[in-house]
Amino acid sequence: MINAIAIDDEPQALKVIEHHASKIAFIDLKKVFTDPFMALDYLQKQPIDLIFLDINMPDISGLEFLKLVPHKEVLIIFTTAHSEYAIESYDVEALDYLLKPFEFTRFHTAVSKANKRLIDANKSSHDFFFANTGTDWTKIFYKDISHIEGSGNYVIYYLTEQKVMVRATIKDTLSNLPAGNFFQIQRSFIIALDKIEKIKDNQVYLPKTRISIGPSYRKEFLSKVGGFS
Repeated sequence: MINAIAIDDEPQALKVIEHHASKIAFIDLKKVFTDPFMALDYLQKQPIDLIFLDINMPDISGLEFLKLVPHKEVLIIFTTAHSEYAIESYDVEALDYLLKPFEFTRFHTAVSKANKRLIDANKSSHDFFFANTGTDWTKIFYKDISHIEGSGNYVIYYLTEQKVMVRATIKDTLSNLPAGNFFQIQRSFIIALDKIEKIKDNQVYLPKTRISIGPSYRKEFLSKVGGFS
């Protein structure tokens, strides 16, 4: 869940953000502010992941506001009617730049970037996760995963010493794995690149098994593997 606030001197602009955010399950819009200084006071007391920030405000610009934000790791999505600020927004490493008036689909694209950024940051800070097997929560270290097999709404993690079945789709499983080491090589299989022993005759050899590379995945996978040569 992304904890967010929105700051804009125009109440109608805040209503648009509230309306769009209400349609997205992973956004919790905690508060909205027409007064940026009240928002600063709030940020001193409450941890926030994301700020929707207007740039052209009467008392302080959004760019000036950023210099006062206490938590520098907070993600920023600028919302403005002025396209001339785009370059400056990238200079301060804003996540996205929404030009008013923006539709829901554009808003969704921006917050999806924020969601992915936070998921990736969380992955990089841990070398394990807990998988809900239905009867308990099993701790799985990424380094122990050889490959993952999907079957309908279930996936099986093949680990160094055991197998663990979890209710999940192969698509969702791939999106929740750390980028870089895991790759889908056919519709029902994800493999760990560091567990590959060899690739021969269109098959990937892993400890105790081998898996064929699907035609639609072959080019991208071999290109990925070739990047390590």
